[in-house]
Amino acid sequence: MMDFRRIADEIPGGTWLDDLARASAMAAHAKFERTSRSPLLRVSVLGSTNLDAYTFSDISRALQDATAKVGHIIRNPQGEITYVQQTDRDKAPLIQRGQAGNTIFFGFPEPAPDDALIHDGIETLSERAVKELCDFLPANGSDDGALDAVLLQRDTVRNAVSDIVSAVVKNTGIGLQLTPTAGEDVTRSMTTDQAKVLHNSLRESREEVGYETVTGRLDGVRTRRRIFYLERESGGTIQGAVAPDLLDQIKENLDRPVTARLRVVRTTTIDGRRGRPVHELLEITPEVNLFDQ
Repeated sequence: MMDFRRIADEIPGGTWLDDLARASAMAAHAKFERTSRSPLLRVSVLGSTNLDAYTFSDISRALQDATAKVGHIIRNPQGEITYVQQTDRDKAPLIQRGQAGNTIFFGFPEPAPDDALIHDGIETLSERAVKELCDFLPANGSDDGALDAVLLQRDTVRNAVSDIVSAVVKNTGIGLQLTPTAGEDVTRSMTTDQAKVLHNSLRESREEVGYETVTGRLDGVRTRRRIFYLERESGGTIQGAVAPDLLDQIKENLDRPVTARLRVVRTTTIDGRRGRPVHELLEITPEVNLFDQ
């Protein structure tokens, strides 16, 4: 009898043809050789025996959102996200199977034709996403290398890990054990100390500075606070700071069309969270029309 699992493991390369060949071999393994096993994720709370429902809810939501984000980039490798959408949760759900003491048990949906990564049913998007998420988490409380490695990952991965970090910092450490459909169990953990280190690192910010030219109508100015309001020609209103030497010019052009030169500063944290843009008015040029001639 052929060993389809061995055949899949021996297929070299990373092209789509190689992936297809491996998937076909694994599908044959699932159909003809594999002893069926339901995948299961065990999430244990560490260091406390007296936790309320809100703590378990925080941890469960963080794991679900992190899984959904990783699932998104598995489906769309070019699409970075830092805010999870309901559609992402729907495509990579974690299904709570029960709770015993300080351990929550999560299962995975049955593979559907549009969800199974390997057809004829071996691995769903949810399971693959949890596997990949585990790759970025520490193996134990002394795995400092994993903490450094998180900072080198793409934006979506850093943001997904940040969801778990925030839940652990707020509550308590967790341990994960994934029993996959096929292969060895995977164990990971994150202590509160590790989460605090990552939390500080992921919240470090950097400023992105750009410039923008906008056409619109000056809608108002607050002289004492030095704030201007500009109604974009394309829709929406911009507000921001203005230099004192432009205040008189703004007053002269209130409720008139102008072209404004803006400095735009946006703060982005390492985990991909972007702050609101801050605008500074650098110069304005009145728009001349036929009636002004």
